Amino acid sequence: MLEERYEKTEAGRAEIKSRALVQARVARNLLLVIDAGKSGGDWLGLVQGATPADLELLLQHRLVQVTAGAPLSRPMGAIATPIGAGSSAAGPSSRISGASASKPAPSRLAGTPTSTLDFSQLYTALSAFAKGQGLLKGYKLTLEVEQCADLQQLQTLALDIIDRVRASKGDAAAHELRATLGFH
Repeated sequence: MLEERYEKTEAGRAEIKSRALVQARVARNLLLVIDAGKSGGDWLGLVQGATPADLELLLQHRLVQVTAGAPLSRPMGAIATPIGAGSSAAGPSSRISGASASKPAPSRLAGTPTSTLDFSQLYTALSAFAKGQGLLKGYKLTLEVEQCADLQQLQTLALDIIDRVRASKGDAAAHELRATLGFH
């Protein structure tokens, strides 16, 4: 169970909104962040206070399911900091190594936009944007930002976030965010 990778089911995504089945904060946090990028054991180590019983609860309610063939995202020997441990203002030094395997980074094609910001500036801008997105969306987005190990991954994530904003809030909001993140 701990070696396998999991992804949210449709019921799991609905549970995040409804809060009907899972009341325990730790289990809810686990449901919020779990994806195929890490094994169940890795996620338990990252969510402070999470136990195998929390993962089992999510499985019993069919809120998560085993994902076949998803590679682990962190290299062997990488050290992960538990979520909720330490300072609330996470900086580049507290990043989780690796990218999320549930969203493979697209190949960088010629003509793909690049930000004029360096890693630290883009990291800070994305983190500030995440704080304004509400508790759950902001938390998830902050985790995505922390998983970026280099500037290319951070730029790929930034472009994905711009697309998400365009889909949910329209072209004007996406254009404003694009400029804020240094994509001209």
